[in-house]
Amino acid sequence: MTESLKKHIQEFCEVNGISLDAASIIPEKRAIDYGYCVPGCEVCQGLGLIASDDGGWVACPNNPRRFYGSGVSESDAQLWQVLPQKTKAVERIMDALNAVLQARKGFVYIHGTPGIGKTVCARAFTVEAIQAGMRALYTRQSELINHLRASYDTERGQEEYQTRLRLYKDIDWLTIDELGRDRMNDFARESLAEIIDARYTSALSRNKVTILVSNFAPEEIFPAYIVDRVRDKQNVVLALQGRSLRL
Repeated sequence: MTESLKKHIQEFCEVNGISLDAASIIPEKRAIDYGYCVPGCEVCQGLGLIASDDGGWVACPNNPRRFYGSGVSESDAQLWQVLPQKTKAVERIMDALNAVLQARKGFVYIHGTPGIGKTVCARAFTVEAIQAGMRALYTRQSELINHLRASYDTERGQEEYQTRLRLYKDIDWLTIDELGRDRMNDFARESLAEIIDARYTSALSRNKVTILVSNFAPEEIFPAYIVDRVRDKQNVVLALQGRSLRL
C-alpha cells in the first residue's frame, strides 16, 4: 500500500470517526460498499479502492464488485459499437452525457423516437460513471416503482420505503429509463416526483448526476411543477428524432 493511499485512508477514518486497524488501515464503510478486490491485486493490494487525484476514492479497476447492484455490467460500455451507425442523435446524447460525467453533476432529460440509441448511451455512460469512481445506478421506471412498492411487504413498511427512497435521492449518478412506458398510479407518480425534485436540487448544488430517458416529452408524463424543474435552463433536454437503428 502506498504512503499516499495510507494517508487518504487515515484521513477518511478520522473524519468519519472510524477506528484504525493497526495491521490494515481500511475505510470500513467504503470497503463494505465496494467489497474487497481480487487477492494479490498489485493496484490496490486487495483493498478494492485506490486514491484518486482529487483526494477521494475510486473503485480499483480490478475490483469484481464494482458493478454489483448497478443495473449494468462492464460490457455495456461497448454497447454503441454494435450500433449500425453513429447518428447525429447518438452524438448529441454522447456529448451531453460526457459533459455531466466530466462535471460530475448535472441533469439530462433525453426523449424521442424509439430505437435511436437512447438506452444504449444511457447504459454505457452509467458504466463510465462507475469507472470514474461514482456510485451509479441504471434502472427502469417499472423496476424502481416495484422496488419502492415492495417496501410495504416488509415489517418496517413506511420506514423501509423512506430508506429505499433515499437510495434514489442520494446516489451520485442515477439513470431512469423507460419513463412513461407504464401507466402511473398515484403511488408511482408521487414517488417519481419526489425523487426528481430532490435530484433537481442536488444537480444544482451538489455533485449529483440525473439522467432521465423516455420516448415522451416531460409534459406528457409529469405534473407542471416537475416539468418546470426538468426544463430549468441549467438542465439539458434533448428532443431527438430519427429512424430506428433496429430496422
